[in-house]
Amino acid sequence: MAKEFVGQEYMAATRGKGLHQESKTSRIVSRLTVTGSIIVTVFSVVIIAFCLIFAMCPIVGTSMMTTLNATGDNTDSAITCILGEPEHSDIIVCKLYAKQNTRYRDYYIDAACGNPIAIDVIREVEKTYDKVDENGHYMYIIKRLIGKPGDQISMTRVDDNYYIYLNGQKLDETYLDPMVAQPDAMNFKQLWNVLNDKKSANMEDWVTVSYNDCIMTNLHKSTDSDVQSSRYMLIVPKDHYFMMGDNRGSADSKYNHSWDSTYFGPLPTSSYVSKCVDVINEDISLAEYLWQKFVYYVGFGWAWQR
Repeated sequence: MAKEFVGQEYMAATRGKGLHQESKTSRIVSRLTVTGSIIVTVFSVVIIAFCLIFAMCPIVGTSMMTTLNATGDNTDSAITCILGEPEHSDIIVCKLYAKQNTRYRDYYIDAACGNPIAIDVIREVEKTYDKVDENGHYMYIIKRLIGKPGDQISMTRVDDNYYIYLNGQKLDETYLDPMVAQPDAMNFKQLWNVLNDKKSANMEDWVTVSYNDCIMTNLHKSTDSDVQSSRYMLIVPKDHYFMMGDNRGSADSKYNHSWDSTYFGPLPTSSYVSKCVDVINEDISLAEYLWQKFVYYVGFGWAWQR
């Protein structure tokens, strides 16, 4: 009688649904709660990981036209990844310290001798290097990785056209836009001068380090009598990168050429920050970019484009 009363009381308390029905509902609610928590957690982890692994780098200037900042109006930003070692032809972000820029080297030398005018110039220069660490003032630059440690860089000249050779093979630079990188462009000429002038070849005026031992007679000899090979070739020093901008400065371009390793020399690998994996413009925010990538990869958006 007691058991029957307890059962009737329970049925009344559960409005006739009984133990089985209530447990099923609870399980559904519990699963939905767990699933929602997992989704929120995974999404949060992805966002945090993205912020730690990837970074936004505004593209300032025209040195990477037209691959980046195609309009020259500083409207693009690079999505860069800090993981992994960069490979040849990767677009990379590095730190360029004011003291590594040959354009201002003499100012620093004069300043050491107490020249007040040079000190003022240094202060003006350092304003453009808007960041500072234990190594001094620096700015971020974004360039194309041409040579890695140990690589041999040489050139050939045909009439007024110049071509770069990497480890004896003509460099395939299909990523260049002829509008800003014709074979007679300024950066090609500058590298040619470096590889043919003894003073430049010794790199006495290249600020980074002394690279006298990194220049040797060019072993690359063309079989074509109309082709002139550079007198020297550059061996990229250990723990250094040789970089060039995609805007080599064509004669008919209204934009300046790239200020890169053809001027300030190879940079230490320690100055490497990250490599470019994508580019966004001012018409899209980072949140919109992330959502598009989420839909593309997680929501199988790639299937709709096939």
